Amino acid sequence: MLCDFLVAGPNSDEELLANKGPTILNINERAEILKHCKFVNEVAIGTPYRPDKALLDSINCSFYAHGDDPTFDHNGVDITAELSELGMFKMFKRTEGVSTTDITGKLLALSEWKLQQEKLE
Repeated sequence: MLCDFLVAGPNSDEELLANKGPTILNINERAEILKHCKFVNEVAIGTPYRPDKALLDSINCSFYAHGDDPTFDHNGVDITAELSELGMFKMFKRTEGVSTTDITGKLLALSEWKLQQEKLE
């Protein structure tokens, strides 16, 4: 087991836009989904994309967990480096073929296609 108490920290809309691009759901919608996940005990809304020890201390967390996909911010900085050096980072295997970034990209492409179709009509 990875932990006894799980705090999920969805990043703010601004942080995601700067680091990964536009979101489909806003911060409140993403937080609401997490609140209903049976594995999540608490939701810390609006966390920074690059967590640090001060953040973990402020929400009473012993470590930060992230999937084994790349963890770089828009400046190319590994967002897990500081916490990894402090022994406060845990990596878990992510589910193959499941990526919110890919889903967002597909939805945006579909939206653009739909707009082009409407222009043709």
